[in-house]
Amino acid sequence: PNFGAILSSPLAVGGILYTGLVTTAAALWVESIAFARVPATDASIILTTEPIFAAAAGAVTLGETFGISDYVGASLIISACVLSVFLDVPGDAKCEVGSDGALVGECEPPKQWPMGGN
Repeated sequence: PNFGAILSSPLAVGGILYTGLVTTAAALWVESIAFARVPATDASIILTTEPIFAAAAGAVTLGETFGISDYVGASLIISACVLSVFLDVPGDAKCEVGSDGALVGECEPPKQWPMGGN
């Protein structure tokens, strides 16, 4: 494709730079700083629910509508987040892997899935 027309437009180049630098790079940089300060479980729940917040923002600001598959997907995301909270074992933070590969500290047994399974 010929990008000459796009690259010759200052408005288009400004939009490309803004999208790449501000809305992508700067946002990810700030996000990585923020997520370094919260527990991993909280960070994963926030990142996992991001599509739900984006869909809700689209519904509120742009009048987007939800279909059955959207509701099913949101339900699966929320269910996974709830399940991860219930499976989170607080004692895991006190458990470390030693230089020989053995677990050191106050380690708890591996998490068990509800209703059986591994």
